[in-house]
Amino acid sequence: MNKKSEVSNIIRGCWQLACGHSQQKTDIQPIINAIDCGFDTFDCADIYLGVEELIGQAAKAAGKKVYVHTKFVPDLDVLQHIDQKYIENIIDRSRRRLEVECIDLVQFHWWDWNVKNYLPAMKILSHLKDLGKIAKIGLTNVNKVYLEEFTTHFEVASLQVQGSLFDKRLERGLKEFCRNMNIKIYAYGSLLGGFLHKNWLNRPEPSLEQLQNRSLVKYKLLIDSACGWKEFQRRLLILNKLAEKYHSDIGCIAIAAFLQAGCADAVIVGLSPRNYAAQNQSLALLPQLEAHELQELHAWACNLAGDPYDEERDITKAHAKVMKYNLNARKINEKKSPF
Repeated sequence: MNKKSEVSNIIRGCWQLACGHSQQKTDIQPIINAIDCGFDTFDCADIYLGVEELIGQAAKAAGKKVYVHTKFVPDLDVLQHIDQKYIENIIDRSRRRLEVECIDLVQFHWWDWNVKNYLPAMKILSHLKDLGKIAKIGLTNVNKVYLEEFTTHFEVASLQVQGSLFDKRLERGLKEFCRNMNIKIYAYGSLLGGFLHKNWLNRPEPSLEQLQNRSLVKYKLLIDSACGWKEFQRRLLILNKLAEKYHSDIGCIAIAAFLQAGCADAVIVGLSPRNYAAQNQSLALLPQLEAHELQELHAWACNLAGDPYDEERDITKAHAKVMKYNLNARKINEKKSPF
């Protein structure tokens, strides 16, 4: 079947390489292999323990320019009294870990809109950009209302939000606004945390207690809200038939369909610490779906409410109970940056 490379539209997400994410000790080889397969952009965060260091080491070992999108995720407990020292310490720590003077993209996340310090915090990030510590500033998990507020005062380069064939909340005005404002959309969650895999086909519905990690719990809750397990199985069967037709796999079909319909500028796909070589190779060459196939897949309904992350941010919903809110408290004050 006809195929084309989509490497430039795929960002390798590195959260699975974080210390404590799995029992397996990770090293730089998954990142080196991704670079060798043509991927040059990697997503991480200040709260992914050990990941910024891995990317910095891998880039140095590969001897190639890679683009790093990290996140600034202030702890929930800090939001009320966040200040320049706190923010600059974290940004300097990320620069030191990544072994760079200027971070390519810092994506700003804010836990609670009821705490109104997000604009002052953004102003401090903008100041650090003026100082040459940050090249571009993006936002993560921001809905249309708050994105409009941010863009009234600041230049926003990108927006990272959840989006997939199952989560279409981007289509409710947020994508159009980003297009009009020239804001790049980087979508995560395209594989539903691993549920978009043949291993889940014809499986009975699992309870949340049966699931192995918080990511699977998070995306099982999304499936429950978006369509339910019975409909999920019907859709998974359709994706599997397309995978067989294109000699591909379910995940690559879902990613190809999402990208080829122009739903986002790029998707962030998690880099596995185990089967990374096969994964990198398959992602580097996605199938080109036919128009009627894209039409069928994008006709699927989505029953999630509101904009991206609205349900997840709602503390009355089960989604919020999956989150961890104060991960930066573990290690803010490391030695001072050499830059």
